[in-house]
Amino acid sequence: MVTSIIAWGDSILKGVVSGGDSKRFDITEKDSLSQACAALGIELANKSVFGSWMTKTRRTQDRSLRNGASAQIGIIESGTNDSDYDWSAVSANPDAEHLQRCPLDEFSRLMEEAVSVARQNKITPVIMIPTPLVPEWWLNNICIGNDEAAIIKFINKKYLQDQKAAADGDCLQDLKRAAAMRLYQNQELFSFAAANVARSLNVQIVDIRSEFLAHPNYKSLMCLDGVHPNQAGYDFMAEIWKREMPRLGLEF
Repeated sequence: MVTSIIAWGDSILKGVVSGGDSKRFDITEKDSLSQACAALGIELANKSVFGSWMTKTRRTQDRSLRNGASAQIGIIESGTNDSDYDWSAVSANPDAEHLQRCPLDEFSRLMEEAVSVARQNKITPVIMIPTPLVPEWWLNNICIGNDEAAIIKFINKKYLQDQKAAADGDCLQDLKRAAAMRLYQNQELFSFAAANVARSLNVQIVDIRSEFLAHPNYKSLMCLDGVHPNQAGYDFMAEIWKREMPRLGLEF
């Protein structure tokens, strides 16, 4: 029986909500893990950090363990920020080479490391597959305060022939749709990578992403920024956790 959980994740597990402006965020007191653990009588230490990706999450994990943190279950969640770029830098110079926050190979390596470290500390690892993007909303959000045409040009390098094409209204809309789907696919690759790590290391999964995509209208569960769940989304996640937590097996 699970009685204690520690979570190492990003803003999705932290409970961040947004009104759609990338500069305005709040943290709900009713995040998914808090709701579920309170309902099930499980002790929770939520070490999730807003804006984190696997490089930072590994540092958070090590720091919390050095400080004596312990639990039966350790939830590891990442992938959305990892797949992202420094959009201000992209906007300023779309023709330069820009790397994702945590490239895919490094993401997988660090996820494997996080699993290993949890087990070394007698904590059963569980990998959460994060929520999907609403791609068109997310693209609009990252363009706030940035050069939209430059960002679209960067995302669609192989399709965009010249600046004149980007200035054409109809063409720009087609390119925006293509760019939005590329953002969605990029984040999806990280979700696949996290699932592959889980399968290869025999780690239990809680697949929040699939649950959202199976919802009749998952957009209704998301903030206008296209990346964070809204309160209805966190309530929906809490129900998944309440169902899945009692099913988790303990390795130690």
